[in-house]
Amino acid sequence: MSQEDLISFNRVTIVGPGLLGASIAMSLKKKGIAREIWVWLRNEQKKELCEQSDWCDRALIDLQDAVRNSDLVILCTPVELILNQLTQVSGWLKPGCIVTDVGSLKKGICQRADEVFRDKQIYFVGSHPMAGSEKKGMKYASSSMLEKKNCMVTPTEQTKLKYLNKITRMWEMLDMKVTHKTPDLHDEIVGWISHLPHLIASVLINTVGEKDSTWMDLSGNGLKDTTRIASGNPTMWKEILMGNRENLNISIDHLIENLKDIKIALASEDSGKINKLLDSAKIKRDQLNDN
Repeated sequence: MSQEDLISFNRVTIVGPGLLGASIAMSLKKKGIAREIWVWLRNEQKKELCEQSDWCDRALIDLQDAVRNSDLVILCTPVELILNQLTQVSGWLKPGCIVTDVGSLKKGICQRADEVFRDKQIYFVGSHPMAGSEKKGMKYASSSMLEKKNCMVTPTEQTKLKYLNKITRMWEMLDMKVTHKTPDLHDEIVGWISHLPHLIASVLINTVGEKDSTWMDLSGNGLKDTTRIASGNPTMWKEILMGNRENLNISIDHLIENLKDIKIALASEDSGKINKLLDSAKIKRDQLNDN
């Protein structure tokens, strides 16, 4: 990486240092991308934990104080909060400040950002680092959580190339694999590769749980592996699924058709069709491992 490819910020504010927010802060500090890292949070106890850490220079309860003189603000709260915070911070940020986020839905967030920053010298670039875990909270954060993971950056017609490139380079310097997608296409993609799997995991564990409760005690890794993500935060996931319901409903329709096909094949003892399904699934899953 050449010297001109390197970027740095004097002060970065992480709004919401949960699992992902704290992991980003740790990574920024580890890579030397931020000279100072400030965080905003609402919990006094967690504020003290942040200030005792080696990745946080200052933790504040007041959002205006936390973002006012920052060069980069990263919104790491749930989607509904991000929408509100974009409006809040728009009057507090200094000229030249860059804003990005980690929201799992991008259409509404990017539209709101384009509205509130339209006549200001504040530059928004939407981001979605595809990293995390079913676990919740800062205590599970890690500076390595982002490494080799995908990150979708979602420019709009209003996005300036200079700041798009800067945010792209930041994620790349954190060892993420960055792609650019429109906000609409991003939401369609995650409806299939993220939101549908979460819904399937939840429906599967509920379906199995309808049988004798002791049966699950006898399960091997198959059930645990396929339903791990169902342990994610229900409130957060309810908002995500509802927010992307149009794309999700289309993917559900396709899933139902595939389930109907396999049900018919089982009923008619069509072993050739079942083998074809399993063989196709193995090939696709093995390709996923390669990536």
